[in-house]
Amino acid sequence: MRFALLSLALLAAPAAAQDDGPIVVTGYSELEQQIKSFVGALTPASPRGQIARFETAVCPGVFGMAEAPRAAVQDRIRAVAKGVGLDVASPDCTPNLVVMVTADKSAFLQALSTDHGYMFGDRTPTQIRKILAEPGPATAWQIQTMVNADGRAIAKDGDMPVNRTIRTESRITAAVRPTFLAAIVVIEAKVLEGLSTTQLADYAAMRALARIDPARIDAGAPATILRILDAAADSEVPVTLTQWDFGFLKGLHSSPGNLYAPSQRSAIARAMEQEAEKSDGGN
Repeated sequence: MRFALLSLALLAAPAAAQDDGPIVVTGYSELEQQIKSFVGALTPASPRGQIARFETAVCPGVFGMAEAPRAAVQDRIRAVAKGVGLDVASPDCTPNLVVMVTADKSAFLQALSTDHGYMFGDRTPTQIRKILAEPGPATAWQIQTMVNADGRAIAKDGDMPVNRTIRTESRITAAVRPTFLAAIVVIEAKVLEGLSTTQLADYAAMRALARIDPARIDAGAPATILRILDAAADSEVPVTLTQWDFGFLKGLHSSPGNLYAPSQRSAIARAMEQEAEKSDGGN
């Protein structure tokens, strides 16, 4: 599916940000219970459900910023996606990971739903209104589809989905799984004051590459890039993805494709533990 983005830039307001260098991951000591809590908060899914992710090449597109910071954010998202194991599309690709910076999030979302409703996928009007009503200076959502265990799109016979596969049915792995077609992140420009392009890109990557609600994170959880937009003005915030953030994304996108949510969470937790061990020098 191709997502046309004509006129979106006209709705977004430019935002200033500083340029930064390559990925630097901030490390934290391993605390098993904290990892379990962190993963659980960011992966709402039933025991027989699954945690969706990107399986196609990522193509970031940034709107509402001047050319230099826009390019820096896009390049950084590409680096993060590649770092966690995703394929990255060529520079002339059609964006499927869209970051939009706007002067007024509420007004922008309302205009988007009115003039570019396809950007919400097959969501119902009620579901779209829920996105529009989300509090805070940023929101994100994904457009997804279902593929079979072989990674092929589910065909339809009329209106009936048909799973054509030669795989044997299993109680351990799923016959079908959700996958992202696209992700959209909308951020108000005023909250980016003082943040670098790396911080913006890393926050957007976390929100886009996984279906995450930052409000679910426990107040006592370790530092995460997900808190940079609502942190107090005088507080310290991560300058990049933390070890927890990077491990989370890496675990999600490197685990086997047909696992159910509990097994996916275990795979994510193991990846986070491994990243924590790296930061501790293997001790």
